[in-house]
Amino acid sequence: MTSTELVPVPGRTVPVRRRRRAEPDVRTRSGERISASAARKLIDAVPRNSRDARATRWRSYSLWCATYDWVEDEPNAVLSYLSDLGDRGHPSKTLEAHFGTIRALRAIDNAPLSDAEIKACHLVIRHRAGEEADDPLVESGPLQADAVDLDELRQMIRTVDRTTARGKQIAVTLLLDWWMAGRASEPARLNLHDVKVTTIKIEEAGKKVTRKALIIKIRRSKADQKARGQEVRILGQDDQEICPVHAVLEWLDVLADDGQLTPGPFLRRIDRHGNIGAKAAGRHTKDPNRRGGITADTVNDIIKATAQAAGLTQAPTPEERAAAAQAKNEAYAAAEAAPTAEEANAILKGWRTARRAARAAVRRITGHSMRRGWIQTALAAGSPPEVVALHSRHSLRSPAFDAYRKKRVPWNQNPTRALSLAA
Repeated sequence: MTSTELVPVPGRTVPVRRRRRAEPDVRTRSGERISASAARKLIDAVPRNSRDARATRWRSYSLWCATYDWVEDEPNAVLSYLSDLGDRGHPSKTLEAHFGTIRALRAIDNAPLSDAEIKACHLVIRHRAGEEADDPLVESGPLQADAVDLDELRQMIRTVDRTTARGKQIAVTLLLDWWMAGRASEPARLNLHDVKVTTIKIEEAGKKVTRKALIIKIRRSKADQKARGQEVRILGQDDQEICPVHAVLEWLDVLADDGQLTPGPFLRRIDRHGNIGAKAAGRHTKDPNRRGGITADTVNDIIKATAQAAGLTQAPTPEERAAAAQAKNEAYAAAEAAPTAEEANAILKGWRTARRAARAAVRRITGHSMRRGWIQTALAAGSPPEVVALHSRHSLRSPAFDAYRKKRVPWNQNPTRALSLAA
């Protein structure tokens, strides 16, 4: 066939066969039409937790507008809403999150905020941050997970029976997450071929020695939404108890014994009957590619459970849970009965302040404690910040990395030490 045969004959039209899609096209918030396939990809490109959070914030804003007789696209509605959030005791970080979501959705709805309104919203958020800093009842700033250091990691590992398949799964989850400075979602999303055990030569005490090591491929993460992929390298440790390489090899033996050295998730589910992976009972993830694998929630649950077993944290007693629920119900009932919005806000603010103070008074170990713990342990050991940031997949200019560093002067370098002031 020559290229001339592809040119239509003059005067004749090429018949077009119209095809019907199995899924009808959808309309965007702005009224434009896109295919259902494109809509699904746009939705899936945003992590589910982020989608849920944005939907919750917009519902809260819509409910507030309906309650106080504002129109959602009315000038200064967002400003007044943020002010009310602050009056109810929500922290400035919550105001920032709601502002970012509502501002973006208003723009999509062809009702963008004016420059003057944006500036005013920032001033309201700044005012709330100042209130938090001046509040003598609670610490300022967001509540953050406490770090798990190396000794505490060892205590958590010692609560696990590593003679069982379940114990080996828990151990490899804890050790991988800590040594890779992982977010809870990162070890959960690893595939079998993303974790490679290798042997490297490294110089120690002036001579070359051979060590086992891990090369871990993180396909995508919170900071890598474009899925370029990042690599984490971890050296084996002399102490097998806390060695991630040893834990990985133990887990691979479990998979091999069960005939599961097959493509799929690296960390796989185990039910109470000992069934592994897709054979395990219970609710599986909706993603067919992850069927049989654990989730970020599983990683978080493992960390919390072993921290409690090691005595690092205490689970709330049934009485404490009941008291907290009762305090919340009473606060909302009193706010509902208040004659004015200002009085209702003051009641809710008092309850939130008391709840925040109670939460800040106890130690909080969550999925993020491992990431924070490794970063702070590595920095305290003298590793250069740029090397630590490279391992933890941070930019040195990242505000999050600054929060991990805490930017405190070590006591042995403290400038007051050299002054030798006499009492």
